Amino acid sequence: MNQTVAVTGATGFIGKYIIDNLLARGFHVRALTRTARAHVNDNLTWVRGSLEDTHSLSELVTGASAVVHCAGQVRGHKEEIFTRCNVDGSLRLMQTAKESGFCQRFLFISSLAARHPELSWYANSKHVAEHG
Repeated sequence: MNQTVAVTGATGFIGKYIIDNLLARGFHVRALTRTARAHVNDNLTWVRGSLEDTHSLSELVTGASAVVHCAGQVRGHKEEIFTRCNVDGSLRLMQTAKESGFCQRFLFISSLAARHPELSWYANSKHVAEHG
């Protein structure tokens, strides 16, 4: 299989599972990471960057027919921390994927907390990102 899938949140619990499944099914995976990672699989390419860096997001999604977005800020002491990652970063990734001209599918893994934005800054940021 020659399809490439871009993944955010790749080093988290869900992201690791998604990557393992994609690799087992023969996909090429391009995964966003904040820190350099060792080469472990010929079908896995690590892209160093963040949801705040449009250049790294462009590198991540170029040539990818699908994006699986499961990155998110879950802890923080200010509302702006959640907004910057969970809202602005998610919208930036969506826009970059759209502009790439390659992405046919965008899977946004959010949180049940988004159903109750009044619960916390985290819940509100996930709600806002979903309803963009």
